[in-house]
Amino acid sequence: MGQKNIPIDSSTYEFLKSLKKPGESFSELILRLIRGYNDNILRHFGGWDLDDGEMDEIQASLKYGWSRWIG
Repeated sequence: MGQKNIPIDSSTYEFLKSLKKPGESFSELILRLIRGYNDNILRHFGGWDLDDGEMDEIQASLKYGWSRWIG
């Protein structure tokens, strides 16, 4: 497979570099980032490990926020 040069500024390069996993090439990084761009959000459900107290706090906060917004 051939290679292409893509000009990016130094701040973008440093940001991408900070996202790279050990041993990962920039091509692999870019593919990893763009493959998830249009990902189905439902795939991410269950990603947080919350106890019941944390979940209750989040739900109460959401309920309060919605009640203030709806009025």
